[in-house]
Amino acid sequence: MSTKRAVKPARRTVKVAGKMGGSTRVLEPPEEVPEDTSAPVVVVPVRRRAAVASLAVAVVMAGLAGWFAIEARDATSVLAHNTALTDVATTAEVSDQVGKALGTVFSYRYDDPAKSERAAKEVLTGPALGQYDQLFAQVRGLAAEQKLVVTSTPVVSGVKVLDGDRASLLVFLDQTGVRGDGQSSTGAAQLSVSAERSDGRWRITALAAA
Repeated sequence: MSTKRAVKPARRTVKVAGKMGGSTRVLEPPEEVPEDTSAPVVVVPVRRRAAVASLAVAVVMAGLAGWFAIEARDATSVLAHNTALTDVATTAEVSDQVGKALGTVFSYRYDDPAKSERAAKEVLTGPALGQYDQLFAQVRGLAAEQKLVVTSTPVVSGVKVLDGDRASLLVFLDQTGVRGDGQSSTGAAQLSVSAERSDGRWRITALAAA
């Protein structure tokens, strides 16, 4: 086994400017640190996951994620008084209504798309409703072709801020997409939600990924 001799870099002569002229100085280059070839290389195997979802399911899940990420005003910046901890009845009311609304809106059946659309018009308002219409306009064709059913279930709904008829919530949804041949895909969403109460009912005014 042969050993290579390290070659020391040549010195450089650099002229250093002074007040009344120049002087020369020999600069020693920094010594090179030999590469440690004894360290083991760890190879992490990448485990493949079987693709069990159809293209339609993937489009729905990706579309919902994009819809959640729309620009929305920060509700906590306009809610000055927080009674979420003291007004137990109203806190429970808004949590229950918003959680159920999101579960209905983001559940979709290829053979009954009107149900989701009706729910959206009842519980969404403002720009949120327009964004919803754009999303599901892209989904309808694929959903019908693949006989797709998407189910969204609220698992946690917590009120962060409650100020009169306005509220800010954090909602977690479990989502499952199943197509006609039985193949399925699952996902989850964490949402920051703004809601307002009108005529005794809470409606969603803004959504964003949390």
